[in-house]
This record gives sequence, structure tokens and C-alpha cells, in this order.
Amino acid sequence: MNMNTGSKLRPYDGAAVAGFLSVSGLFFTASAMITELAGPAAWISVIMAHGFMLIVFLLNAACTRWHNGRDIIAVTTSLMGKPVGFLYGLALSLYFCFFTGVFLRESAEILKIYALPLTPIYVVAGLLILCVVTMNLFGGQSLIKSAGFFFITVVFVIVLILLLGVNRYNPDHLFPVLGGGLDGIAISGRYTASMIGFIPALALLAPGFQGSSEYKKAGVTALIVSALLSTLFYLCLVMTFSASVSEEMASGLMELGKSIYYNHFFYRFESFLLFAMIFSSVMTAAIGLYIARKSAGIILKVESAKTLTAVLAVVIAAVVFFPANMLDFKNRYLSAIWNYGVFFTAGSPLILFAVSAVKRVFKNEI
Repeated sequence: MNMNTGSKLRPYDGAAVAGFLSVSGLFFTASAMITELAGPAAWISVIMAHGFMLIVFLLNAACTRWHNGRDIIAVTTSLMGKPVGFLYGLALSLYFCFFTGVFLRESAEILKIYALPLTPIYVVAGLLILCVVTMNLFGGQSLIKSAGFFFITVVFVIVLILLLGVNRYNPDHLFPVLGGGLDGIAISGRYTASMIGFIPALALLAPGFQGSSEYKKAGVTALIVSALLSTLFYLCLVMTFSASVSEEMASGLMELGKSIYYNHFFYRFESFLLFAMIFSSVMTAAIGLYIARKSAGIILKVESAKTLTAVLAVVIAAVVFFPANMLDFKNRYLSAIWNYGVFFTAGSPLILFAVSAVKRVFKNEI
């Protein structure tokens, strides 16, 4: 998909792409880890993480404006030379391959727990990979437009579940306010920031927007939606189950759906969540594969989307199928994303901004 020619990205399209990369984690095991560390203050750590990532994105948007809306690989090459630009593009492609593989395996595990308990994990994961690859074969433009269509549906379902569960909320569970302490809030905030990893992905699509202001609107909108949904989710989760119970759940959002009960004819809405989770999982993984493919295409100067998709799909499949079980997957693969993801997704834009600012102020090169 050549964003420089043809239709331009709307801010909503970019916000949907970034939103899927930020919001989809609500369906999975991160909620247990966040509530275990932060306790009732999980919502505070979420606000802190989104505030930090908003600052990072605004600095990235300024850097993008200084470089006339070029993509993040082109900016890196311009500032640090071709070898560094090539290595960064390779790292970006490999990171999103790893992210996509981890996300698909986690999606398959949650689907197996809540919907397909008798189906082998490799069958569930294989079907998800097939869907993701198929969506990428239709091209980047159709993928991004599909993200715009499905994102509002996923957001609607999540908000619906949070509203329907209001009769079970107990505000007393939100105390003590600081929960697991400032250290727990800070660590869980870092983990949350690692899951808001869309900045390099959106920066790669920057040339597709009609000016830097449209790019900025997309990212800020995605962060606001993600912050609101995530904060409300953790507030509702803790008020429903308490932090001590929430930290034992495979998927806090699915358990919220199962807990809804008004009468014998109006209860258990996890089927709506399964619908939203499948769409969210496939769209997020498809976007991850597309970003990996686009990064590899830029640095290798390969225009064949099908070839790159096939090669990267094999890499992603290796990440998906290698872990022996859920415990091995969580301790090695998920923990790598949670612990170190933010250093790449937020660290690289900050470094580029710092270098650009120094050259702009002291050398008048930008």
C-alpha cells in the first residue's frame, strides 16, 4: 500500500489502527498482572502510563512535523545514517513479528479457555494465523479501512459490558486508594505502557496522512479512547471482584461478561465479548503483521507483499507454536513484552526527538 499515492488516511483510520494495538490487551491476561502489582490502584497506573505515552507521542508528532511527515525509518536514516536506519527498520519488523506471535498465542489460549476447551491449541492458533495472513493478502488499504469499521464495534461491546455490570459494583473495593504502593503502581504502569506500543507503528504510516496535524489527531484520539476504556475497565473490574480475586483471572473482561445477571432471561454476556475478542485479536495481529511487512519492505526494497507476508508468517508461526504450554509462554514470551516493550516503542521515538531537537537548535540542520 503506497500511502503517498492514492487515498490518504483519515485521522479516524489511524486512530483505529493505534486503538487496536492499545485496547485489545484488555481481553487477555494483563489485567491479572496489573491488579496483582497495583491492587485497587490499577486504574491509577493505567492513567500514569497513558499520560507518559501521550507525552512521548506529542514529541514524536513534533519530530515528524520537523521532517515533513516522513516515516520513522526514513527519519532514522536521515538523522543517523543508512546502517542505523536499516538496523532500526529490521528491529521494528522483528519486534512486530514477535508482538504478533505473542498476541496470537495469547488469543488462542483465551479462546481455548472460554470457548473451545476440547480443541487443541495448535488448531485454534493455526486458524487465527490463517485469518491474519488472508487479511494481509488483500492489501494495506483494505486492512486499515476494516480496522476503522471494526474498532467502533469492539469499543461498543466493551462499553456495553461495563454498563450492564453496574448492579454488581462495590466502591469499597477501591480502597486503599494506593493499593499495592507506589512501587507497584510504577511497575504496573511500565507494563501498561509496554502494551500501548502503537507509536512506531503509526509513525511508519505518517506519510499516509494529510499533513502532520492529521497524524497528531489520530494518535491523540487513540490514546484518549484507550485511556478512558482502560481506566473504566480496571475500576469496574476491581469494584466487581476486588483486586485479590481479579489477579487470579485468565481474562478479567470475560469474567465481567460472565458475572452479569439481572434475571433468568437476561444474564451472561460473554458471547458478545467472544465476538468482539475474535475480531479484535484478528485485526490487531493483522495490523502487527502489516507493520512488520511494511518495515521489511522499506529496508529490503522488496515490493512483493505476498512474498514478505509468507516469510514473516513463518516467523510469527514459530513464535506462536514454540511455547510448550501457557505457563512457559507467560513466563518467557509475555514477560518479555511487559518488561521491555516500552523501552523500544517509547525509547526509540524519544531518541529520535532528542537528536532532531539538538540538530534543529544547535546546528540548524532541520
